[in-house]
Amino acid sequence: MANEKLNRPNSNKIKSMIENAARIDARLREIIESEHIQRSTAQEAAQNLFDERVRSELESMDIEHINRAKQGIRVSLLRDAGIQNVYQASKLTFSQICDIDGLGEQSAGKIREIIDQITKNTKESIRVHIRVENPGETDNALIRSLYVIIHSRSLREQCINLYNENHVNVQQEILIAKKSLNGFGWLFRSRSKKEQILNGIESLTSRLSGDFGNGTLLNSWEQVEKVTPTAYWADYKQNASNYYAELENLELSWEKQDTTPGGLPAQLAAEIEAHSLDLQYMKATLRNYQTFGTKYIVHQQKTLLGDEMGLGKTIQAIASMAALKAEGKTHFMVVCPASVLINWCREIQKHSTLEVTKVHGNDEEALLHWRENGDVAVTTYESISRFQLPEKFRISMVVTDEAQYAKNPETQRTKALIKLLQKTEYILFMSGTPLENRVEEMCFLVSCLQPEIAKQLEDVKYISTAEQFRQQLAPVYLRRTRDDVLQELPDLIEKEQWCVLSKQEQTAYYDAVMSGNFMAIRQVSWQVDDLNTSAKAVRLLELCEQAKEQKRKVIVFSFFRTTLQKVTQLLGDRCMEPITGSISPQRRQEIVDEFSKAEDGAVLVSQVQAGGTGLNIQSASVIIFCEPQIKPSIENQAISRAYRMGQVRDVLVYRLLADDTIDEQIMEILRNKQDLFDNFADESVVGTESLKPSEQAWISNMIEAEKNRLQKI
Repeated sequence: MANEKLNRPNSNKIKSMIENAARIDARLREIIESEHIQRSTAQEAAQNLFDERVRSELESMDIEHINRAKQGIRVSLLRDAGIQNVYQASKLTFSQICDIDGLGEQSAGKIREIIDQITKNTKESIRVHIRVENPGETDNALIRSLYVIIHSRSLREQCINLYNENHVNVQQEILIAKKSLNGFGWLFRSRSKKEQILNGIESLTSRLSGDFGNGTLLNSWEQVEKVTPTAYWADYKQNASNYYAELENLELSWEKQDTTPGGLPAQLAAEIEAHSLDLQYMKATLRNYQTFGTKYIVHQQKTLLGDEMGLGKTIQAIASMAALKAEGKTHFMVVCPASVLINWCREIQKHSTLEVTKVHGNDEEALLHWRENGDVAVTTYESISRFQLPEKFRISMVVTDEAQYAKNPETQRTKALIKLLQKTEYILFMSGTPLENRVEEMCFLVSCLQPEIAKQLEDVKYISTAEQFRQQLAPVYLRRTRDDVLQELPDLIEKEQWCVLSKQEQTAYYDAVMSGNFMAIRQVSWQVDDLNTSAKAVRLLELCEQAKEQKRKVIVFSFFRTTLQKVTQLLGDRCMEPITGSISPQRRQEIVDEFSKAEDGAVLVSQVQAGGTGLNIQSASVIIFCEPQIKPSIENQAISRAYRMGQVRDVLVYRLLADDTIDEQIMEILRNKQDLFDNFADESVVGTESLKPSEQAWISNMIEAEKNRLQKI
């Protein structure tokens, strides 16, 4: 063996191998260094989109707009010069304005000043959201660039690892392999030198046949770069919130960065902003306001997050647990209503790498598994009263979803929760509508978190101003609204659909009113057996047909199961299985998943309270209420299932109403109560009993008034 002749390898094969190895090594290096190029491309695309929106807005302003302040500008002279809108005027220099017949320097200066102010105001106020219907080149360019950033991030990390593991050795092996290319030199090399060269070639060959050279990673990268419009728009529609999070991370000069609305004192806001977070256990990218919310939760330790529904309270809670785990904390627990148990488990798995343990009912084995392994236990209010935890066992954080469930200190669930909270270091209460609660209930929730603040509230709860309340609650309570932080949300368009009753419907309605049965009265137009004679049914069918033509999906809400049965009968195969109070939480989520995957025109029918909480249904952009609800909050919760972060289309809300019926009175009361809620809830920090008048009284009065009206006809 020792005397065996060592032949020189085939030069062509060695050259090919060297070129291949060098190409892969260089490509990995190029990918690693491409992040700033991707970012610059996205920034340019975003700026182009913004500039286009500003231009479109200015073009929509007739040139007469510059004279709204009645400063005596002779707009006709501009129009005679071919200037029809504000955008055209904004492109004129001072000299060009002066050159227009009849305009002197003084007038030109005034015009230039007004146009500059209009442009500035437009740039500051314009809402930029990406168009899904008929997107332009700028929309396409931005979505594609953001897609590449999002989907290349994990691939780049893999490329970095692959490059670091191989680069030095690849360079050495290439140098060694090149020595075999000199045929004359090979003849005069010692045997040991030849063996060294052959070993280097063998090592490079082996490397190219492994992860470094198999091309899987580079092929995946190429697929991202070659993404088609169909693919990136489909991804955007599914994950719009991720795209807007990336857009915020571009730190554009026009991007609104208001992350601290809600009345926090400047000093406290600055302290929270300075708090550092390690989110290595998160898969999702947080929006700026969500990052601030997470810092607030961790920094303040015991808090109530009251963000309006649809802003991602769940993901902020998950991020808080992930950040605490990065600090060395180990055991976290989510306590939630049974209806959202499955949803919580899925969201934690989707957005983080934290292990989830579902603890439901008397599942002692699951509870023991969580105690031994840590991370997140997800359980229900009913289950925690059965928990048997060791006296010295401590929980790092307890997240309490829909915290208003524990507003009454006398109930078993509240007592069990308080007992649990005594074992924890961090507490997060969550509620999208905490302001509807009575003052006492709000004070009680705060007392579970920071008793000293609750005591201060007790002293001033009936006499303080809204601003005083905000200051008092700032260390424990954070609330942001959609208008505060989601500038990109498309429009919410609400329309009342008034239907004229047929003779048959009028008879059924008269009988219902005379019976005094409010539930029967509310089902006006739906009591008839033949849906062809139901004015509301006919209109609902028309709206669903329109939605299908517009490639939209629909949610139909009703308080009544019988109404939903008739809607399902009316719409047939295009309907999902109805979501009612008797459907298990797991099945509800499965129905929503089926709906999300269904074709355009699909309809999800649901009882308003069963489907109005805990479900995210952004795939729908049309909402139809079969009858008016008697509380603004119920409708708001239902609408928030679709009109929330991640929605990419304008949301159309239709209310089916019967003309000349009690629907008119209900809508009037609804509007008044909504005004009360809007005017107080977002200016104040706690609700008052004025938001909850004796509903039975006004219902009885309304029925009596309707009886009298009908008897006079």
